[in-house]
Amino acid sequence: MRVIKGVLKSYICGLLLLVVLFLTNCTGEEQEVVPQQTCDTQATVQNLAGCGLVLVLKNNQILVPVNAAALPKISSEKQQYKINGFTVKEKQQVIIGFIDKGQIEKACLAGGQLVEITCIVGYEVQP
Repeated sequence: MRVIKGVLKSYICGLLLLVVLFLTNCTGEEQEVVPQQTCDTQATVQNLAGCGLVLVLKNNQILVPVNAAALPKISSEKQQYKINGFTVKEKQQVIIGFIDKGQIEKACLAGGQLVEITCIVGYEVQP
């Protein structure tokens, strides 16, 4: 009788262990954690011949955004562009975050770095 009780006790403990492991098992999908891009790089919006919209950094590095589009030009106003739904114009100062997408060919006069703009904020320089 003692042998049966010992076997039964082991069986119940094993069964309980399986139930606990089954109930605590992860059933949801794994989510990839992507680090937030910082929005901390100052740039000036410019329209370069052969390149179109570029963002010139303080060190004169040229960034060519892949996610930008020119808006129809209104008479004598400066050319405007949309980047991530944000409207910018030539000579405007902006703060951006970006992901490198490689180098652009030298056909764009100064060359430059292809980037995807992840965030953009405009600001005005105070005199």
